[in-house]
Amino acid sequence: MTRKRMSRTVGALVLVAFLALGATGWYYAGEIKIGALELERDPYVADLTVAALSAGQVTLAVNDQTDVTYGRWKSDGVYGIEWDGGYAQTGAIIELSADQVTRELTPVRGQLAVGMAVHMEEFAFDGDPSQAHGIPFEDVTITSDFGDFDAWLVDGDDATWVIYTHGKGASREESLRTLQAVDRLGLTSLVITYRNDVGAPESDSGFYDYGLSEWVELEAAVQYAVDHGAEDVVLVGYSMGAGISMNFLYQSDLADKVAAVILESPMLDFSDTINFGGERRGLPEFLTMTGKFVGELRFSIDWEALDYVGRADELEAPVLVFHGDEDRLIHRRSSERFAAARPDLVTYEFFPGAGHVRSWNNDGARYEAAVEDFLEDLY
Repeated sequence: MTRKRMSRTVGALVLVAFLALGATGWYYAGEIKIGALELERDPYVADLTVAALSAGQVTLAVNDQTDVTYGRWKSDGVYGIEWDGGYAQTGAIIELSADQVTRELTPVRGQLAVGMAVHMEEFAFDGDPSQAHGIPFEDVTITSDFGDFDAWLVDGDDATWVIYTHGKGASREESLRTLQAVDRLGLTSLVITYRNDVGAPESDSGFYDYGLSEWVELEAAVQYAVDHGAEDVVLVGYSMGAGISMNFLYQSDLADKVAAVILESPMLDFSDTINFGGERRGLPEFLTMTGKFVGELRFSIDWEALDYVGRADELEAPVLVFHGDEDRLIHRRSSERFAAARPDLVTYEFFPGAGHVRSWNNDGARYEAAVEDFLEDLY
């Protein structure tokens, strides 16, 4: 083979490799879009079937929709079961096999029946503060420059307000697990919604921004609290709601009103979250990096701006962080880096065996005690 021909061959191989890498990057950028950026508004999936019922117990069997390996059905702790027209709460696992589980059962509303398809979810309580806990509340509207947003307001007898921000694709019901603990302390609670929630204004992009835009709604909620007598606020953020809370602290002129922050399974570094997704799928690191590079170009993802750990030195309020080692969406290492970056401010509560936003489900008594101790230490 002549030198000229060899040069052409090598050049062609390099071009093919470059095109292949580009196509792979395009594909994985599309996976980032589908899995992380696009809006989640699908109804729940009935991923379990009622196999048997007895006094105080339910046996649930897997079906074609079940996540057999990591599903909630096999996680010990307190969870909810929902079905059309009904809701119940499940507790400790009594018996577990490869294809079914028997758990403690507490009926809430509606009637379960053998053969019924149901969905197990981690919110563990249904409806609103009154339906879930008998706590009186008021429906209020928070107005921001982006539009009007619904919120629940639970009056307290203290000038400190606790403002809850739920996670990606979740709802205000996410707050119901800890609302009782806050109510026992006499604090006012404001549970908000934000852009791209069901019934709320949509962003122009149709994507979640993980706090880069949604912090504006949280700012409006803090302003609402101040306008209605709050002297300071406590922010509670779940998953992406934690990212919204963090960017509010970095961006808002009202950040000095924040006395404390509570974060559950927090999305503190979007880049690392995508890295973790690649690791779980067994992708070589260079493919994940290529997908992220193409995603930055295609979808204007600002990876640096979404690294909230990197700005931890700017924080002034104490932070309580919950995270479990069975989190399949956000690795606990980002919370651990955050705690290591600000040991003077961050209290890290690690929950062995807890999945994503499931620390309360794993051990509700310990979780609520940590919240109450943290808040009582402030006042």
